[in-house]
Amino acid sequence: MDCIKDSIETSVKLKLFNNKEDSMKAHIYKSQLKKILLSKFKNVVNFNSNRLQDSAIKAYPISDRPRGAADINSVKYYQRLIKKNKVITPIWLLLKNNKYILLDGAHRIVASYIELQKYINCYVIEL
Repeated sequence: MDCIKDSIETSVKLKLFNNKEDSMKAHIYKSQLKKILLSKFKNVVNFNSNRLQDSAIKAYPISDRPRGAADINSVKYYQRLIKKNKVITPIWLLLKNNKYILLDGAHRIVASYIELQKYINCYVIEL
């Protein structure tokens, strides 16, 4: 539930929706579960493609950790799930004017990249 909440908040902060209610409706009624190639994340709005590194430490160097140690811990948590073949929570993207915008899931993207996954599950809201 936190993922959808974070996604809704991000979409309003980025002014993609006027308010949380409009965002919530789009999340519920206009989203589809899809598999997206991780290679697409080199050109996704609101995602720093420099984070696509071969380790959590390189992806989140000490000088660039917005959440401190939580950035590393979260990436490593998702790496462990992937290694155990567990399904990780899909990320959230919005597709607008043929461009993907990340709403939630940077740590899951990085963990999937480190673990050499080809695809990542995501909910895509199309506007």
